[in-house]
Amino acid sequence: MKPKEFSSNEDILSTLSKIIRVHQVENLRTVAHIFYDVIKIAHYAVKRKQAGLSGDVRFPVVLSRKEVTGLVSLIDYHHSNDRVFRAEHELIQCFGPNFTEGDALKFFENFVEGDLRDKFGRNISIDLDDGVKFMYKNPATGLHEIKPEHYLPNRGKRLPWIKHALTHTTNIYTKIDKDQRELMYVAKYDLPPVDGQIFKCYWVVIAKKYKKDAVGKFKFKTAFPVMKYNELLKRLERYQPVTEALGV
Repeated sequence: MKPKEFSSNEDILSTLSKIIRVHQVENLRTVAHIFYDVIKIAHYAVKRKQAGLSGDVRFPVVLSRKEVTGLVSLIDYHHSNDRVFRAEHELIQCFGPNFTEGDALKFFENFVEGDLRDKFGRNISIDLDDGVKFMYKNPATGLHEIKPEHYLPNRGKRLPWIKHALTHTTNIYTKIDKDQRELMYVAKYDLPPVDGQIFKCYWVVIAKKYKKDAVGKFKFKTAFPVMKYNELLKRLERYQPVTEALGV
């Protein structure tokens, strides 16, 4: 038996309204959240597909059933691994008004630089000279220029989160970026009242290595907070869960 075919937006809404009546609101909240994510990430996939087309596009861009089910699997993986970590004790030791750029550089050298293994045993190297660049960005060029005026406090204050995310999160994604294989680690942190703020945010850590290198270490490249959930979904759309990628 084939799945139901919808002929119009009205047909979809009518069918959903009938189904909704048989569910408790708690079920609906969960279902709505998950399928909102699927619809939203599919929107980003369509936009990216449109941007990849050249010339005059005369027909609407649609996703194949395989592409849609792939996005459903991606969202399922994300929700299954989306653990919240409580940011406290050593994880917030760099917060506060007295933690300066100089303090961040010293902390990186003393406590962040070095080698480690992620939760699944992958080797990751964090180099001082190349690694500290992630705390700087020229807003005009987007380049990582190590100058005091380009220092990003919201990254420096989260330095302890780098190793914590790499060694604790199971929410890990991959993609090929030119000649590099990239790993993206995603962890969500619940902050207590710090610097006058109370909020959750995602912390993304990126590591890369040459895609043909089967045994070498991944190298830390950058890390950054993501404050808006839709921005996270937009980024996730470009990746695959590591469980679906052989040899990672």
